[in-house]
Amino acid sequence: MTLEICSPHNQPRRFAIYMARRSTAYRLLTAYMFLVGFAMVAFGNLSPSQAAQSQQHSWVGDVPIMADLSVEPALGFAFDSPNGRIVMIFASSTAKAADIFGFYNESLAAIGWVGGDGEWRRGPETLLISQVSTAAGRLWRLMVRPH
Repeated sequence: MTLEICSPHNQPRRFAIYMARRSTAYRLLTAYMFLVGFAMVAFGNLSPSQAAQSQQHSWVGDVPIMADLSVEPALGFAFDSPNGRIVMIFASSTAKAADIFGFYNESLAAIGWVGGDGEWRRGPETLLISQVSTAAGRLWRLMVRPH
């Protein structure tokens, strides 16, 4: 155990360390508050469907979400497997199947996917879109998986 003696030589050093720590904490708190405020303003201006799309794009990235689809975030998941990524998205919609497949036939072709009407391929991945029955009712399932 060491005994620190308060001497005139230690006081300025201790004060400088105290102020440096306080200043760093203050800057971090200010940055955090700025980011929280920005997020609240940015996401507060989104309609519910835009917010769902924005949230979905943040964790899926390159799977477009049709405006008529309402993503059910509690049901979906995404993870990387040794063979590639696996993404499962569930969404509800009152749109007709032909409209949904038409949207995905067009939009997926524009970003390099090949196929149509429920099954597309790009590189080592397959994207499947189908309607499924769940406890929550009939939903659309968008699934990205390795071939």
